[in-house]
Amino acid sequence: YFSLDVYFFSDRKIKILKGRFGADGITYYLYLLCEIYKGHGYYLDVDEDFDYISSSELGMSPEKIGQMRKFLLERSLFDNKRFGNKLFQSDTILTFTGIQRRFQLAVKSRATKNPIVVNAKFWLLSNEETQSFIKVQPFLNNSKKNGSYSEKNPCNSENYDTKKSKVKKIKE
Repeated sequence: YFSLDVYFFSDRKIKILKGRFGADGITYYLYLLCEIYKGHGYYLDVDEDFDYISSSELGMSPEKIGQMRKFLLERSLFDNKRFGNKLFQSDTILTFTGIQRRFQLAVKSRATKNPIVVNAKFWLLSNEETQSFIKVQPFLNNSKKNGSYSEKNPCNSENYDTKKSKVKKIKE
Protein backbone atom coordinates (compact mmCIF):
# COMPACT_ATOMS: atom_id res chain seq x y z
CA TYR A 1 0.00 0.00 0.00
CA PHE A 2 1.07 3.57 -0.65
CA SER A 3 -0.87 6.81 -0.75
CA LEU A 4 -1.63 8.45 -4.07
CA ASP A 5 -2.56 12.11 -4.12
CA VAL A 6 -6.01 12.82 -5.60
CA TYR A 7 -4.36 15.63 -7.59
CA PHE A 8 -1.94 13.17 -9.19
CA PHE A 9 -3.23 13.83 -12.72
CA SER A 10 -3.28 17.60 -12.11
CA ASP A 11 0.48 17.67 -11.47
CA ARG A 12 2.25 19.45 -14.35
CA LYS A 13 5.03 16.83 -14.45
CA ILE A 14 2.46 14.03 -14.79
CA LYS A 15 0.64 15.92 -17.55
CA ILE A 16 3.92 16.30 -19.45
CA LEU A 17 4.71 12.60 -18.92
CA LYS A 18 1.28 11.64 -20.27
CA GLY A 19 1.66 14.05 -23.20
CA ARG A 20 5.04 12.59 -24.12
CA PHE A 21 4.38 8.87 -23.59
CA GLY A 22 0.60 8.55 -23.24
CA ALA A 23 -0.86 6.01 -20.85
CA ASP A 24 2.38 4.00 -21.07
CA GLY A 25 4.23 6.79 -19.25
CA ILE A 26 1.69 6.86 -16.41
CA THR A 27 1.66 3.06 -16.23
CA TYR A 28 5.44 2.89 -16.04
CA TYR A 29 5.65 5.60 -13.38
CA LEU A 30 3.04 3.88 -11.21
CA TYR A 31 4.81 0.55 -11.78
CA LEU A 32 8.06 2.08 -10.47
CA LEU A 33 6.28 3.51 -7.42
CA CYS A 34 4.80 0.08 -6.68
CA GLU A 35 8.22 -1.55 -7.00
CA ILE A 36 9.75 1.05 -4.67
CA TYR A 37 7.10 0.78 -1.96
CA LYS A 38 6.85 -3.02 -2.03
CA GLY A 39 10.62 -3.46 -1.92
CA HIS A 40 12.76 -1.34 0.38
CA GLY A 41 9.95 1.17 0.79
CA TYR A 42 11.91 4.28 -0.06
CA TYR A 43 14.17 3.39 -3.00
CA LEU A 44 14.56 0.96 -5.89
CA ASP A 45 17.86 -0.53 -7.01
CA VAL A 46 17.67 -0.79 -10.80
CA ASP A 47 20.00 -3.57 -11.90
CA GLU A 48 20.99 -4.41 -15.47
CA ASP A 49 18.03 -6.78 -15.94
CA PHE A 50 15.37 -4.43 -14.57
CA ASP A 51 14.48 -2.93 -17.97
CA TYR A 52 13.93 -6.41 -19.44
CA ILE A 53 11.79 -7.52 -16.52
CA SER A 54 9.66 -4.38 -16.49
CA SER A 55 9.44 -4.50 -20.28
CA SER A 56 8.10 -8.04 -20.11
CA GLU A 57 5.65 -7.28 -17.29
CA LEU A 58 4.31 -4.10 -18.91
CA GLY A 59 4.35 -5.24 -22.54
CA MET A 60 6.62 -2.39 -23.66
CA SER A 61 9.99 -2.46 -25.40
CA PRO A 62 13.15 -2.16 -23.27
CA GLU A 63 14.10 0.89 -25.36
CA LYS A 64 10.84 2.64 -24.46
CA ILE A 65 11.32 1.73 -20.80
CA GLY A 66 14.79 3.31 -20.90
CA GLN A 67 13.46 6.45 -22.62
CA MET A 68 10.70 6.85 -20.04
CA ARG A 69 13.10 6.38 -17.10
CA LYS A 70 15.47 8.95 -18.60
CA PHE A 71 12.55 11.36 -18.98
CA LEU A 72 11.43 10.79 -15.38
CA LEU A 73 14.95 11.54 -14.14
CA GLU A 74 15.29 14.63 -16.34
CA ARG A 75 11.95 15.99 -15.10
CA SER A 76 12.89 15.38 -11.44
CA LEU A 77 10.21 12.77 -10.78
CA PHE A 78 13.04 10.76 -9.24
CA ASP A 79 16.18 11.85 -7.40
CA ASN A 80 16.09 15.44 -6.30
CA LYS A 81 17.06 18.87 -7.57
CA ARG A 82 19.39 19.16 -4.60
CA PHE A 83 21.24 16.02 -5.70
CA GLY A 84 20.52 16.04 -9.44
CA ASN A 85 20.57 12.55 -10.93
CA LYS A 86 23.76 11.70 -9.08
CA LEU A 87 22.20 8.92 -7.04
CA PHE A 88 20.92 7.15 -10.12
CA GLN A 89 24.12 7.75 -12.09
CA SER A 90 26.39 6.50 -9.33
CA ASP A 91 24.30 3.67 -7.84
CA THR A 92 21.32 3.13 -10.22
CA ILE A 93 18.98 4.00 -7.34
CA LEU A 94 15.54 5.49 -7.99
CA THR A 95 14.07 7.53 -5.15
CA PHE A 96 12.68 10.98 -4.42
CA THR A 97 12.10 13.17 -1.38
CA GLY A 98 8.31 12.85 -1.83
CA ILE A 99 8.62 9.05 -1.83
CA GLN A 100 10.67 9.17 1.35
CA ARG A 101 8.16 11.50 3.06
CA ARG A 102 5.31 9.10 2.22
CA PHE A 103 7.46 6.20 3.43
CA GLN A 104 7.87 7.92 6.80
CA LEU A 105 4.11 8.36 7.09
CA ALA A 106 3.49 4.74 6.14
CA VAL A 107 5.86 3.28 8.74
CA LYS A 108 5.13 5.74 11.53
CA SER A 109 2.82 3.52 13.59
CA ARG A 110 5.05 0.43 13.50
CA ALA A 111 8.22 2.48 13.90
CA THR A 112 7.17 3.82 17.28
CA LYS A 113 7.90 0.35 18.70
CA ASN A 114 10.85 -0.54 16.47
CA PRO A 115 12.76 2.26 14.71
CA ILE A 116 13.17 1.90 10.96
CA VAL A 117 16.80 1.84 9.80
CA VAL A 118 17.51 3.42 6.41
CA ASN A 119 20.70 3.56 4.37
CA ALA A 120 22.30 7.01 4.56
CA LYS A 121 23.67 6.65 1.06
CA PHE A 122 20.15 6.55 -0.41
CA TRP A 123 18.31 8.77 2.10
CA LEU A 124 17.60 12.21 0.60
CA LEU A 125 15.72 13.94 3.39
CA SER A 126 17.57 16.40 5.62
CA ASN A 127 17.90 15.82 9.36
CA GLU A 128 15.09 18.32 9.95
CA GLU A 129 12.78 16.47 7.53
CA THR A 130 13.61 13.01 8.89
CA GLN A 131 11.25 11.83 11.61
CA SER A 132 12.70 10.72 14.95
CA PHE A 133 11.67 7.07 14.40
CA ILE A 134 13.83 6.85 11.26
CA LYS A 135 17.42 5.90 12.04
CA VAL A 136 19.81 6.87 9.25
CA GLN A 137 22.64 4.34 9.22
CA PRO A 138 25.89 5.14 7.44
CA PHE A 139 26.53 2.95 4.43
CA LEU A 140 28.82 0.15 5.43
CA ASN A 141 30.29 -2.20 2.90
CA ASN A 142 32.69 -4.29 4.91
CA SER A 143 32.98 -7.17 2.52
CA LYS A 144 36.03 -5.83 0.64
CA LYS A 145 37.51 -3.37 3.11
CA ASN A 146 37.73 -5.75 6.04
CA GLY A 147 39.18 -9.16 5.66
CA SER A 148 37.79 -12.26 7.23
CA TYR A 149 37.85 -12.28 11.02
CA SER A 150 38.94 -15.92 10.88
CA GLU A 151 42.37 -14.80 9.65
CA LYS A 152 42.83 -12.63 12.75
CA ASN A 153 41.77 -15.29 15.23
CA PRO A 154 43.83 -18.44 15.60
CA CYS A 155 42.17 -21.78 15.10
CA ASN A 156 41.50 -23.39 18.48
CA SER A 157 40.24 -26.70 17.16
CA GLU A 158 43.72 -28.23 17.39
CA ASN A 159 43.70 -27.71 21.17
CA TYR A 160 40.76 -30.02 21.76
CA ASP A 161 40.69 -33.74 21.16
CA THR A 162 37.73 -35.15 19.32
CA LYS A 163 35.60 -37.37 21.53
CA LYS A 164 35.75 -41.01 20.56
CA SER A 165 31.96 -41.13 20.32
CA LYS A 166 32.06 -38.40 17.66
CA VAL A 167 34.54 -40.22 15.43
CA LYS A 168 32.84 -42.14 12.64
CA LYS A 169 33.53 -45.86 12.89
CA ILE A 170 34.39 -47.54 9.62
CA LYS A 171 33.27 -51.10 9.06
CA GLU A 172 35.74 -53.27 7.24
